[in-house]
Amino acid sequence: MLQPKLVPSLAILLFSFHYVAAVKITIPPGRTECLGETVEADHFTVPGGPRIDGRVLVSGNSQYYVPFVTIRVLSPTGDQLWQQQHVYSETHFNVGARGPGSYKVCFYNPWESRTEAVVDLVYFTLAHLRRGSGPINIPKGTQDDRSKEVASQDHMEDVRRTIYGMSEFMQVIQGSQKFLQRKLERHQQTMESNRRRTLLFTGLEMGAVIFVGLVQVLAVMGFFKPGKNLKTFV
Repeated sequence: MLQPKLVPSLAILLFSFHYVAAVKITIPPGRTECLGETVEADHFTVPGGPRIDGRVLVSGNSQYYVPFVTIRVLSPTGDQLWQQQHVYSETHFNVGARGPGSYKVCFYNPWESRTEAVVDLVYFTLAHLRRGSGPINIPKGTQDDRSKEVASQDHMEDVRRTIYGMSEFMQVIQGSQKFLQRKLERHQQTMESNRRRTLLFTGLEMGAVIFVGLVQVLAVMGFFKPGKNLKTFV
């Protein structure tokens, strides 16, 4: 088994990866906003190579215009890895990372959008579940011999790589859950907005009907008032 003093360090390693959590920004027309995520060199020691994964939701606050944005993913050297134009609702990107460094995702709201765009970056992180070079073999012998062998540098490297892959997979799962939750919240907001709008228009319509009916009743009652002379205009 692993030495007790090594277990906490592995647990810390499993939960120490950071990623850009859900961020919601408002972008005026003609403006560009960028967010960054750093990929450490250790992630490239695992076979398969890390990937940059993210999901984006786009919405607006205008009742007359529907905003759209252009999304670009840039490498640490500034090269464009991925781009999609005219994103009106949602999108997903998954591109291979090109070495360690800071990766950026940029959102451009063109002037043609004519309104502010609300961009919800649900998650922006590493992706792709990867495995180490092979299984961790438990050697035979006494408990002390097994502890020394398993805790050797080679075995610790395999454990570390496995934890890297597990951590990335957990981040993608958590990000996907947040994405589905965001879609549910947006759907609920849309339904609530439609409900309020329907109630408003229904109330206005009922008010107009009641007003017209009241005017008609008063007009008819006016014909039957005693001593009322009606004049007819041609």
